[in-house]
Amino acid sequence: MSSHTKEAGAQRIGLFGGTFDPVHFGHLRPAVELAERFELDKLHLVPNHRPVHRGPARANTQHRIAMLELATQPTDHLVVDTREALRDEPSYTFDTLSRVRDESPEATLIFFMGLDAFAQFDTWHQWEDILTIANLVVVGRPEAAHSAFSAALLAKQQSGCGERIRDHYCGVIEQCDVTQLAISATDIRRRIGQELTVRFLLPERVTEYIVQNQLYLPPQ
Repeated sequence: MSSHTKEAGAQRIGLFGGTFDPVHFGHLRPAVELAERFELDKLHLVPNHRPVHRGPARANTQHRIAMLELATQPTDHLVVDTREALRDEPSYTFDTLSRVRDESPEATLIFFMGLDAFAQFDTWHQWEDILTIANLVVVGRPEAAHSAFSAALLAKQQSGCGERIRDHYCGVIEQCDVTQLAISATDIRRRIGQELTVRFLLPERVTEYIVQNQLYLPPQ
């Protein structure tokens, strides 16, 4: 097998990381679209425990895992992957992808990231090594744009590996767009803190969990 071509019939596994604080339809709708578009056998939703590129989560790790499991229970192909959430150290994408690669050595591995994150990809831990074990899909984001670095890296990888993942084992960077819902976890937390409705922003069972566990309320 060449360094960039997978074996016929191998699994297609995606990873979609985030804080999910809380999970909402702005996460879930793109996730199901990406699973369909890239014909994934599994899409791992990977909640962080200690995010490297942002501040600490408001809800604790166990609550965020529980909400994600409630949100994905009726959905095919979406899998809650707790390996980062249960790691008591900063979450590095390369380490996570390496573990998935060890578990599924023949799979086509795809890591999904927003354009805003890809523009700063050179600040990520072992970013060059990520491209030796996985492909990237860069998802367009409103008001996000390439940096000089990310534009150059995209051109370089697409020149060497092509613009579409298809049967490539690693190294491809593909761009795509998904349905963008103007929903943010920050706004949901604000609404809950101000006792405003969050109906139709996130799954009802997640809303019920938040109420039952009194999450995101202002300090007493």
